[in-house]
Amino acid sequence: MKSITRVTVDKRSLDKRTDEAVKRANHRTMSRIFQIPAPIKSLFDNFPLKTYPPISSQDDAMHAEFLKRKYPFGGSSQTDINSTFALGVYNIFCEPKTKTILASDPWCLYAQFALCKKNALRLPCGNLEQEGGDDEYNHCLDLLSPFAANDETLPVLIEGYNKRYIRSTDGINEILTSRVNDDPEQLLFINMLDHIVYDCWMLQIFFHLSAAQFLKMYSFQDTCEIKDLKVSLTKRNHFHLRHREIVKNIESPMQCYQHSSIKNMLAPIQESCQTTLLQFQESLGNKPFVSTSDATPTYFELKIASYMLCIANLPDETPLKAFVNDKCQQLMHHAQLTLAKLHHITT
Repeated sequence: MKSITRVTVDKRSLDKRTDEAVKRANHRTMSRIFQIPAPIKSLFDNFPLKTYPPISSQDDAMHAEFLKRKYPFGGSSQTDINSTFALGVYNIFCEPKTKTILASDPWCLYAQFALCKKNALRLPCGNLEQEGGDDEYNHCLDLLSPFAANDETLPVLIEGYNKRYIRSTDGINEILTSRVNDDPEQLLFINMLDHIVYDCWMLQIFFHLSAAQFLKMYSFQDTCEIKDLKVSLTKRNHFHLRHREIVKNIESPMQCYQHSSIKNMLAPIQESCQTTLLQFQESLGNKPFVSTSDATPTYFELKIASYMLCIANLPDETPLKAFVNDKCQQLMHHAQLTLAKLHHITT
């Protein structure tokens, strides 16, 4: 019995020693696998060590482009970035007399003027890069792609920063219309401008501008898809519902503006616009501007100025620009006075 017990104990002892030997062998094998070869270890032991700072995630080129596309309103410095707003527009131009930066589209420019009137802001005179950076929190005029908006149209008003509230083109138009609801005459005149003159304006940019001229007015990018941009513009202010056949021509793979039927559709719109502008010119005459409680131009004055100043920015050969230069000099003078008055009041 004792011999059997001794054999059993010896067997257990042997198994234990075997397991330990296997573990040691495995450990030596793993050590050899992960052991750094002597030449490489010597190289790293003698290699000079240096601690590098964290890499900035900011793209300097993108930040510079960002500054170029933002035009701060004067007198708009805020203590909190969340108290700022940005008006998104297609593109801008520098008005030659006042040297102010104006949106190149009439609806965008009207929204710009209305913001200045409501908030006692000065019109922009340069972008953030020219103004010395973005150290201050300012309300800004921003150059945006319309395809960033849900309905693919501008202007849009972006309020706040951490939490942003975005007003669409239609939302902005509803607010501005509500401000003249108690003045039927102003409301009527604004509606006339936004249908008769607006439609003629759209024809100028659709059919009387070269590709380069169109992009200069409606895109800050040189590589924008022109057809897509024109199609998106037809949907603003229900233009596509009033002029279905014209829109079909714009949407067509091959535009046929030279076709006589298209010319015949454009002519009545041009004539109606010319008649309307002459009526406004006769109505305004040499009358002083309508006074307001805050001594700023009325919304009708801002609206007509937005159209006239954008027309003045068209190439000279466009039919509407040629007509205004020839027949509506007094109306253009009123627009210049409105701009000067707005600029003077907010300076």
